[in-house]
Amino acid sequence: MGFFEWWLDLPTGLKMGVSLGLIGISTVLWFAGYLWLWGWIIGSILLVFSFPNDAQKRGYHDF
Repeated sequence: MGFFEWWLDLPTGLKMGVSLGLIGISTVLWFAGYLWLWGWIIGSILLVFSFPNDAQKRGYHDF
């Protein structure tokens, strides 16, 4: 779970950029004729964890 704790501490824009980047690379590869399913899977999972939780929305950043 250490990765997700580290991931939650990153800025929201960076988290969304990385996750959407993985999804975008997978989509470009798919149009090029290659199927990289792991990019969509990992990108989607990281995208779910990219949005701020309730505590972060209230301004609490020290969990």
